[in-house]
Amino acid sequence: MEPNKITRLYANAAKNLSRSWLGAGAFMFAASQNLLGAAGAWDKETRAVGEVVVRAARRSGEETRAVSDTMNGAPHAASLARFGDLARAQAFLWSAAGLAAGERLGRAASEALSGFGELAVAFGWVPRAFVLGAVATDLWQGYAALRERARWASGLVRDEDWELQHRRGAGRVLDAAATLGGTLIKAAQFASSRPDLLPAAYTESLSVLQDRVPPEPWTAIAGAVVREFGHPVSEVFEEFDHTPIASASISQVHRARVRDGRMVAVKVQYPGIQSLITADLVALEGIFGGISRLEPSVWLQPILGYLRWTLPLELDFRREAGAIVDLKDALGHRDDVVIPNVVEELSTERLLIMEFVEGVKITDYSGLLAAGIEPGRVAELLVDVYAEQLFRHGIFHADPHPGNLFVQPGPEGPVLVILDHGLTVRVPPKLIEALKEAMEALYEGDFEALTAALQKAGLDLAPNLELETLLELVGVLLGGDRGDEVAGEEADGEKGDLGQFGLKLGASIGHIPNDLLLVGRALGIIDGINRQLAPELDVVEIVAQYAQDS
Repeated sequence: MEPNKITRLYANAAKNLSRSWLGAGAFMFAASQNLLGAAGAWDKETRAVGEVVVRAARRSGEETRAVSDTMNGAPHAASLARFGDLARAQAFLWSAAGLAAGERLGRAASEALSGFGELAVAFGWVPRAFVLGAVATDLWQGYAALRERARWASGLVRDEDWELQHRRGAGRVLDAAATLGGTLIKAAQFASSRPDLLPAAYTESLSVLQDRVPPEPWTAIAGAVVREFGHPVSEVFEEFDHTPIASASISQVHRARVRDGRMVAVKVQYPGIQSLITADLVALEGIFGGISRLEPSVWLQPILGYLRWTLPLELDFRREAGAIVDLKDALGHRDDVVIPNVVEELSTERLLIMEFVEGVKITDYSGLLAAGIEPGRVAELLVDVYAEQLFRHGIFHADPHPGNLFVQPGPEGPVLVILDHGLTVRVPPKLIEALKEAMEALYEGDFEALTAALQKAGLDLAPNLELETLLELVGVLLGGDRGDEVAGEEADGEKGDLGQFGLKLGASIGHIPNDLLLVGRALGIIDGINRQLAPELDVVEIVAQYAQDS
């Protein structure tokens, strides 16, 4: 063989060998990255398992003490029945805790199987369905046992037994939401605003639940970013902080610097969250349907309907980017509002990149004072900005919880920073008109006009609705307890029983439209913020003035 041919043969062999080694090296690097990600996920989830066990132990102790505290004066037979209820509930408590622990470890397995598509999601979903089923069965059996015992031996069931069951049930739902996150947190938060659907113990307990979850490990987030861009993170960003500045049930936010030097906030949707939410909704539909068949008086479908409407809005980051642009255009004439710009060329359906903006959290009273910002003026600005959104522009930031609102000192006063626009929506003109009429009627004390306006907004009100219930309904839908103030009534010390109010409200209204609930929940959050910043501020007067002028 000629020397040149031998040289070419060896050169080709060396080239093929080097390609094989490079391919093997790339495979080994990817495998090591996956193993590193799986190890990080395993570490995170094993810590979460510990939290599940601690939470269950704490709940077990609380329930045992609660039963013991009700023993004084109770008949012997009633005491035995009450401890029987406790024993049954404790068995379900630890069964659900075991399933929840398995669900958390299943997440680590899903991370290890992340390259296998839907198999990873399915691996994590089955235990979630089991946890939900166990909690639902626990609640149903608890109430069914009390109802049947009251039917056959009424002396063995007292008001304390129902209250104990309500508290146990609320604790189970709260723990399940905290453990499973995602859809369950959203469902529990919404349920806490509906005293017409659930007993007072549930709405009070669930009201403390926040949409904050432990962040996903960096390897999972980096993988999500790479899948969206098709390039390594370092090719798109000059810097990318591995530690998130915020993490919630659907996504988390990281600070980064793009290649042109701009500091940005990168909102990354969790891998597989869309499939997980779909599976959760299917499971909840089955559970709620089963409960409705067993207990026709319990109607939980509005919770499911609300989630099916709002969650797709929050999952579509392209829609959110468009909503940001629309709200910026609507409020662009104001120097006292900042809405971060979207970096459109880098944003996708599951990745939203925005201008990085800082400020003082709106409920950080001492932080506001330290920055030279007057909290009372912040409260006035907050009401003014949201009233303008609703009544003049018809586009509304419907998720104004304190984590989404910051304040900066400006040359002429405070500047409001509005973040997270997953629930920034267009409000139907008919609803805006109805809300205008409702606010004007509330301000003027015209309760017939108020009833007509609420009906125009889509509420199905009972014809014999009491004035007290009407005003409390306004408090639920539009925020706060302003009804008493408008009616000129003084508070009598203790508030009315929330459970009785829920029963009256449930009997007085039918369907409540989702868009009215969304706007009403936002107004309630704003009212709560203002009570911290400036309790003396007359929100109704400011909003009514906007309603009249627009």
